[in-house]
Amino acid sequence: MSKEIAIIGGGISGICTAYYLHKSGHKVSVFDANKIGLECSYGNAGLIVPSHFETLSNPGILKKGIKWMLNPNSPFFLKPRLDMDLIKWIIKFNTFCTKKHVNENKHFLRDINLYSLDLYKELKENDDFDFDFKTSGLLMMCKEEKTLKEEEFLVKEANELGLEAQILSKEDIKQLEPDATFDVIGASYFKDDSKIQPYDFIIAIKNYLEKKCVKFYEDCHIEDINISNSKIDSIVDDESNVYKADNFIFTTGILTMQIAKKFNLNLPMQGGKGFSFIVDKNDSLNFSTPMILAEEKVAVTPYDSYVRFGGTMMISGYDLSINERRVNNIKKAANSYINGLNIQTPQMKDIWAGLRPCSPDGLPFIGKSNELSNLIIASGHAMMGVSLGPATGKIVTDLINEKNTDIEINKMNLYRF
Repeated sequence: MSKEIAIIGGGISGICTAYYLHKSGHKVSVFDANKIGLECSYGNAGLIVPSHFETLSNPGILKKGIKWMLNPNSPFFLKPRLDMDLIKWIIKFNTFCTKKHVNENKHFLRDINLYSLDLYKELKENDDFDFDFKTSGLLMMCKEEKTLKEEEFLVKEANELGLEAQILSKEDIKQLEPDATFDVIGASYFKDDSKIQPYDFIIAIKNYLEKKCVKFYEDCHIEDINISNSKIDSIVDDESNVYKADNFIFTTGILTMQIAKKFNLNLPMQGGKGFSFIVDKNDSLNFSTPMILAEEKVAVTPYDSYVRFGGTMMISGYDLSINERRVNNIKKAANSYINGLNIQTPQMKDIWAGLRPCSPDGLPFIGKSNELSNLIIASGHAMMGVSLGPATGKIVTDLINEKNTDIEINKMNLYRF
């Protein structure tokens, strides 16, 4: 039966949800406080990563955590502030930084990423819209023996999980990328990983959906939520416009934590602030395989005419200002790993900051409310928002259609904290 559905949040989770709901025959409206696709999805590295089967909360982070958190130049930095939500999140996060937790969730993270990858391939093959998708693999580029040893262990685990992965020597890297050189001793290579251009992907779906009469409300700030008889009756924007629907889906990233409090839901999240910029292709950037500069945690994603560089995890509240020191650290890391590269500030374009919604256990929140019969929430994807976009959309659509989901979703339930 066709329903009227309001999706609040127009990032990649929201837009994929709108697509699958429309294809299921529902009447869909999408609301966003900004322009569609300009929030956390916009400056993302665009990687689809079955290789990321370890949760963000893991023993490695705990070991390096204090050293990193006290160093404003480190890949992971926590800006001290007196905030009870932050303090509770840190305590919970630390309890999940165990090998047991990683082992209990690695199969799930592998499965949901592979599921999403298959959905991307299906989307690429159909005729609804076109987007740039490449099964390009991912290199974890290592300067230090210690890091390469850690990658050897991850490659072994990946192989045990049925993923194609191997360690590459400098000579192997040269064979893979003959037109560029790198100041590294080796790399791990995860063949299943892929890439898209996130903003182009979102806009391609939006253009398709607009032609199909899906409504988009941009620059629309939802200020109030009316609840009656254990259901959401309507949402109200800052101009007092009232929007009714049969079902309401919140895909609002880091803001979801505060919204959830209106529904008596505890969804602990912190905004993991990341930065990115693009540089036009040049001779030293003549490669096609995405990579992560392992010691510096910097993602490097090559496209046809430019390369996007992104990184850092800065826990600093809701601040979206550009931190020049952080951006310069990304630039320095890129220059030190890629031979012949000498990025200068004027070459850096589209400098961007975004807040990744990070849960304490490193797993998303996707599910139905137990109290409000027509509410679904999908958030907390951390650094895997783009990777899990189609999976999120399909899972939410199955929930709306009261069908069994293709994968077990209990690990993402809204009531685990």
